[in-house]
Amino acid sequence: MPPVRSFPRRAPGSAEPRFLHGFLVALVAIFLVQRLLAVWFGSDAPLAYGALSASRLRAGFFWTPFTYALLHGGIIHLVCNVAGLYSLGRHLQLSIGPGRLAGLTAVGAFGAGLAWLALNHDHPGYMIGASGIGMAYLAAFVALDPRRPLHLPLVARPFPAWGLLAGFGALDLVGLLFREWPRHDTIYGVAHSAHLGGIAAGWLAHALFLAPRAWLRPAPAAMEPPAWLHHARKRPAPAYRVNLAPAGAPVPPTGNPRANQAPSLRPDLRAEVDRLLDRVGEQGYDALTPDERRFLAEAGRSLKPR
Repeated sequence: MPPVRSFPRRAPGSAEPRFLHGFLVALVAIFLVQRLLAVWFGSDAPLAYGALSASRLRAGFFWTPFTYALLHGGIIHLVCNVAGLYSLGRHLQLSIGPGRLAGLTAVGAFGAGLAWLALNHDHPGYMIGASGIGMAYLAAFVALDPRRPLHLPLVARPFPAWGLLAGFGALDLVGLLFREWPRHDTIYGVAHSAHLGGIAAGWLAHALFLAPRAWLRPAPAAMEPPAWLHHARKRPAPAYRVNLAPAGAPVPPTGNPRANQAPSLRPDLRAEVDRLLDRVGEQGYDALTPDERRFLAEAGRSLKPR
């Protein structure tokens, strides 16, 4: 019997488009268009029509609270944002799915832009870059599971995501209070207010539609369907099962070696594990409660190969 994955995320083979890769490719492609227009034609049209500022909004450019995040000021700016978005987004996409990751991206861009505008509404400058979305990703990652480690590029050991969020938040708060707010200035062009707005947007998105009991997600049915309906519908077999039989217990032979389970051995625990695995396949691992996750982890440790 093949080993059971201890921490499954979403059912493989989903028909949903993979949002993250398309988004990152779009960021690179738009940056190349920026550079080509600037070098060959001396044009800054992407900045003129896509960057975020109070003057552009007053002129009717209502799309700029979202398009500013697609523009970048240089190759280092782009690489840092793409690396951060990929490191966090690949984990989030497996946990919440491409659709909700797209929603988190839009909420993060709008929240970061709104926070910057609130502080710089009378400033003649403009803002570009996707770092606010990256902070929203980090906040949502921590909100979904504060104890879940984050694997960073070029770092051998997993890093606690909550520590990274606390560190960035503290630096941005200091920069906001001592530089951006009193002087309307930033160090190396870092918009601290946008970063903090992105963190707030990530927590808000978690409460709205990412958490298992989010405000905008449908509530579970209050009534169970009748028993005859369970028997009438033929449910597909789970992709994997676990063996909870005591070590050394005899197992009756079956025609399928992947289904060597004794139906009389701990049926209550097997049924609970199968129910949780089906739920993980439909809703993702983050839909489980901490007690259910611990139960699955203990079940996986008790697995004995056949």
